[in-house]
Amino acid sequence: MSTRSSVRKSKADTQGPRLSRNAQPAKRGGRGRKATDEEEDDGAAGPKSVPRVLWNSKRTDLLVEWLENNVEDRQRLFSDLAQDAREEHCRPRTAKSVKTSFHIKMAAYIFSVDGDTKVRDDLKAHGAKRYAKSVKNRIAR
Repeated sequence: MSTRSSVRKSKADTQGPRLSRNAQPAKRGGRGRKATDEEEDDGAAGPKSVPRVLWNSKRTDLLVEWLENNVEDRQRLFSDLAQDAREEHCRPRTAKSVKTSFHIKMAAYIFSVDGDTKVRDDLKAHGAKRYAKSVKNRIAR
């Protein structure tokens, strides 16, 4: 029996200490970061976690409304090709800045008047940049 207990002990030693669910695994050659008691007990979403956005018809209508009201931004966002612009006898309009800036503007427009107070409060607390990816994904669909 003494050999079995020593085998069990050696297996436990090779696995190392168990990390809590909020701890990060070790990177190559390093040690994992152990979660603090505050992180474990908190249970709240961290500042980087974005609430999941379910797109309903009202939000989609606001997105379309923003695109209709902001023609130049819409043209820059969807970037006319130079050849298409020449064929239509108009000037090509391409995004001079990153398209994310347009997504942020749309997110601010849509979610600042949202029916969900949690979404509006989160937007005020953390800004529209958190919702830009959701807008981008909705446009891509």
